[in-house]
This record gives sequence, structure tokens and C-alpha cells, in this order.
Amino acid sequence: MGLSERSKLINTARKIDVDLIVNAVRPQMLNYQNQNTNDLKGLLRLEVRKYLEQNFPHYLDNLYSVAEEVYNKMYMLGPFEKYLKMDGVTDIISFGTRLMYVKNGIKYDDENGFASMEEVRVIYERIIANSGQNISYAEPSKDAEIYDGSRVKVIIPPEALEPYVIIRKHTSLNKSLDELIYGLRGLNDSIGTIEMIKKRTKEEENFRGTLSEYFKMCVRNRRNIVVIGETGAGKTTFTNALTYYIQPKHIVAVLEDTREMELPLPYVFYLKTREEKEGAKAITYEDILYDCLRANPDRIILTEIRTPISAYTFINVLNSGHKGSFTTIHADNVEMALDKLEMLIKEFKNIDDRTIRRLISKAIDVLVFIGLEEDEKGDVIGRAVKEVAELRGIDEKGNYILDYKYIKW
Repeated sequence: MGLSERSKLINTARKIDVDLIVNAVRPQMLNYQNQNTNDLKGLLRLEVRKYLEQNFPHYLDNLYSVAEEVYNKMYMLGPFEKYLKMDGVTDIISFGTRLMYVKNGIKYDDENGFASMEEVRVIYERIIANSGQNISYAEPSKDAEIYDGSRVKVIIPPEALEPYVIIRKHTSLNKSLDELIYGLRGLNDSIGTIEMIKKRTKEEENFRGTLSEYFKMCVRNRRNIVVIGETGAGKTTFTNALTYYIQPKHIVAVLEDTREMELPLPYVFYLKTREEKEGAKAITYEDILYDCLRANPDRIILTEIRTPISAYTFINVLNSGHKGSFTTIHADNVEMALDKLEMLIKEFKNIDDRTIRRLISKAIDVLVFIGLEEDEKGDVIGRAVKEVAELRGIDEKGNYILDYKYIKW
């Protein structure tokens, strides 16, 4: 037996350290977010190949099996996996070792859950590590994204009594308003004659039809729209449906803190914020807005107003142009959404009430509230458009002038 053959035999006889490879390739894999499983496996295989070529060249013959082991070690999420792949599931939550999921609005318990608290720990640490973070006694709460773009919140002791992992599943949003009619009550309701004050067009003056047709008209005529609702109401899905009626030659910038939207348009900038991580500075709303404005888009979509800076940024930008932009906000009706918007802007910048209201009323044209409908057990049995109002400015006392076009509770 030659020296090279003996060397190869000795090297391959030793069991490869999968954990070593995982730690080596993880920094590179952080650059690949929201990939489908096949693409992610392909990218991981390339990184594993590079590592083996430099450190364990004799294992290159076993590249596919080694890469599969590394993939399972990095990304597989135990009992969560089947629900991440199950149609109709929107939320998955673990309470210690117990597991529940929400499918088509109904809450179900998983019969088995996790085998032990140790298995729970391994899974949540894997989720956090793959997002480039650490979770510990000192920092017991973290937000993350997993391989399919789903949002995850992990809370552990001492903040929590036991580990909680909350997954908001990333779902396809590729539906038009016509496709949403049967899942969103109210879209097919007639709303009579509408007369808009702000820059009326002949089409708007003579409009008579359904809510769905009204929303299509608002998008075509470049009205700024705010979609309101609680968590799980379908705000982002509805907003994405509106984009089907944007002029196809318009350039659109989508500003997100979590990848959610997928527009049926050819010219779209998808820009995302990022919290500061070790070795990488934060990417703020100011950063992505600056880059967005340099790109000179026709419209801007801010997927959700959650923070003071995002509230101020969006209203400020709309007062400088970009007609036909959209955003969403978490609130329980149209008036509460305006109150929350004011509050967030004040937190960011000390501006008097009248000035804030004037800026908001100039920036926003239409507000839409979507509500959840529940049964006596608390399961969601439907979603519905409950309020639609046009914001026509402020009166002499500084109060909003709201013209409600549709109310149905």
C-alpha cells in the first residue's frame, strides 16, 4: 500500500466532526436568508465543499452525505418541522415541551410535543445561532428568522417560567383582491356612490360598485392607503393583493424588517432593516429609506409601522411625494390607528399636535380596518373588512375629518 493510500485510509477512518463543519460554515450561511429548501441545501453544499477541500480533502467523495448531516444539524427543527410544511398552518407555539399550532384559524394541540426540555433547548439555540445571535440568562429574549422566512420569538428563563418558542409561519401572499373575496368578508359588498375631495377624477366622482372595485380604483389613482388590524388579521396579505393593480411600469420600493412581501411586478426593490450584530452594524429604517429615495421609486410600501422612527419616516416621505404608497399598522379601528400613529411620531420627534395631524392628513388618503371574527372558544372563523374611511384633512379645531365609506361590525 502506497503512502498516499495509507494516508487516505487513516483520515477516512476517523469520524468527521460535523459540529466543527457547522461552526465553520455558519457565518457564510447567514448571508442566505429566505431560500427554499433545495436552494439552501445547494448553497450549503458549496460551503461544505470549500471547507472539505481545505481541511478534509479525502472526504470529498462523501460530500453529499456530509452536507446532508450538516444541513440536519443546522436547520432541522424537530417537532416544528411537520407544521412548517403543513398547508393552512399560520402559527406554531411551544410552551416548554408542549406544542400547539393554528391551522385555518383553529387551535390544535400536538399529541407528542418535545421529548424533553433538553430537546427544546437544542432547537431554540439552533434557531438563534442560525440568525447570528446568542440567547442566555443575561439576554433571555430574542427575535429571529428561520430558513423559510418565518418569524420566531424565543423567550427563556428568567424572563419566562419555561422556554417559549413562538413561530409566525411565512406563507405565500400571492393573491389578488379577486382571489381574496371568499376569504375576506366585505370585499363584495356594494358601497354606493363615492365622492372624493382630494384631487377628484371623473372616475372617482361617478364611482359606484363593490369595496373590491373601490380599492382597485384607489390603487390605480395612486391613493396612499393604510391597512389596519390586529395580529393575524391579514394586513400584509391584503396589502400584497393591492399591488396587483399597480401600473406594471411603476418602480416600487418595499421596506421591511422581516421578509414578507412578494409583488407581482417587474421593478421592485426589496430593502430590509437589521439589528446590530457582532461584526455587523445595524441597518436602520433611515438607512434603507435613504437608499430607497436615491433609487427614485414611484411608490413605497412599508410593510408595518411598528416603531417611532418608521412612523415618522413614512409620514415624512409621503409628504414629499411617492403617491400611491401603502403601509400597515396594528390597531383596533381607524381612529385608534391615527392615535397610535400620532403617539409614535411624538416619541421620535417633539412636534405639536396640530402639526402632526396636518402632516398625517396630507399623507394619508384611505384607511382600511380588517378585523378577526371568533367563535365562543376563541378560534378564528373568519376575517372581514369592517371600516373604510377617507381622511380629508383637519378642521379648525385640529380634529381629523374622516369620511366613512363603509362600516360593518
